[in-house]
Amino acid sequence: MRLGRAVRSLREQQSLTAQDLAEAVGAPTARIDELEEGRLDPDFELLLRLADGLGVRLSTLFGRAEGLDARARPGEAGDEP
Repeated sequence: MRLGRAVRSLREQQSLTAQDLAEAVGAPTARIDELEEGRLDPDFELLLRLADGLGVRLSTLFGRAEGLDARARPGEAGDEP
């Protein structure tokens, strides 16, 4: 789910539609929709293509997902009050 939200966030920041991204990565639009909605766990190959299609490093994609997770869980160790 977090990864899908990160993909959607990056895609929308670049004013890309799901169809635009799907064409860039060579996947059906439905697959991008499923990923963004948390109904698909992408394999490594798709992750690499997504990062490339979004113009970011794979680490950036995962970092964005991790950042979304941290904001969703306030009050855990290391979080500021």
